[in-house]
Amino acid sequence: MWELLVYVALGTGVNLWRERRKRRLPFREWKEAAASLGLHLEETSGSLRGQLRLPAREESIQVRISPSRHSGQGPQIAIVAPWPRGFFHIRLRPAAEKPAEAAGAIEIGEDRFDQAFYVEGPAPLLFALLDAEARRLLIAVPENALRIAHGELRAKAGLASFTETLRLLLDLARHLSQPLDVAQRLARNAREDASSEARLRNLLVLVRELPGETVTREALRAACTDPSPKVRLRAAEVLGADTHSLLLELAASTEDDTAGARAVALLGRELPPERTREILGQALRHSLFKTARACLEALGGSSDPADIDLLAKALMRETGDRLATVVQALEATHSPAAEPPLLAALRHIRTDVRVAAARTLGRIGTAAAVLPLQETAAQTREQDLRRAALQAVAEIQSRLPGASPGQLSLAPPDAGQLSLAETEAGQLSLADAASGQLSIPPESGPPRPV
Repeated sequence: MWELLVYVALGTGVNLWRERRKRRLPFREWKEAAASLGLHLEETSGSLRGQLRLPAREESIQVRISPSRHSGQGPQIAIVAPWPRGFFHIRLRPAAEKPAEAAGAIEIGEDRFDQAFYVEGPAPLLFALLDAEARRLLIAVPENALRIAHGELRAKAGLASFTETLRLLLDLARHLSQPLDVAQRLARNAREDASSEARLRNLLVLVRELPGETVTREALRAACTDPSPKVRLRAAEVLGADTHSLLLELAASTEDDTAGARAVALLGRELPPERTREILGQALRHSLFKTARACLEALGGSSDPADIDLLAKALMRETGDRLATVVQALEATHSPAAEPPLLAALRHIRTDVRVAAARTLGRIGTAAAVLPLQETAAQTREQDLRRAALQAVAEIQSRLPGASPGQLSLAPPDAGQLSLAETEAGQLSLADAASGQLSIPPESGPPRPV
């Protein structure tokens, strides 16, 4: 029996020796790769399940490399460095691992980075650390296998990309462990980041966290000359006083329709009517309909036939999402002259434009719009359009001179005709008969106008 036990023990020992020797084979290559990067790794033993770790120190950075538990896969690399205060609370992982229950995620403002990673942690520290260089290094790690958790950089290195992954992690660790003044870094990012959205978000974090501080005021003044209209506009909004000329410049610019419209709204009564009309004309020529609408609202609703004619032509010319904005600009005119192009829009090929036109007619239309709206409701199969048209008729009714509830009403869908009621002169209602037409009952005098 004891011979059998000795045989089993020897066999087990040989197998363990072979397994350990097999596991140690890649270590020589890893040590050589690390040495090429200036790291002198020391092999340690005694790891659980035969896994060996290679601890090393390079300056104050600690590196740990562990073999994968799965055959044919590269090692695990973990790096610890003298991080800035609060780094332990930062979490970064591939975007695909975002928890389903997470209400939202902090987005830094660079699409490529935000699509690749999900980040959590104190917003000021995150925005300060994740500057353009940090994002470049994070995105460059092969196979998108990098994570930050519990104060460590962690990555799975591919067998063919071990050296490159280790180099990137070392560069990232050195970058993230630099001495950090959060406020100054946020201000620098707000000035220098290549992404305009990242610049804006760094600025907003600074404004939210340190309002009124010198570093914040300086960052806002610098943002007034930012290449992005959106950034300049936000700086002007926060600063308020002494930004009149900047708002005028943004209102008259053709770079950004949204920024121009907001600038016009912020200027309000400070924008002279003559200047407003100049900006309106330019906005219409460049199809900047948000700015055009803001100008019309600032003018209290333009009734100038030339303005309305330009909008009407734009309604027939534009495509895409701008169409709804043109309809809204026509609504802002508050003029009966806008009714004909809106009635034409009820026959537009796009349902959303027809819905917008119907809703706008409900707010500014006259009795002349009732029959076209009723026909639209009767002929369409789109429920949103039908509801908008019926609601528009009801709204027009409420504005008719001398109208009272019940004077203008809608017949059942299969009827849908419009006629003057005989019960009281001048009342307007929908006939119940399918053959009903818009008519005036016989009277001794001339017919009343509708």
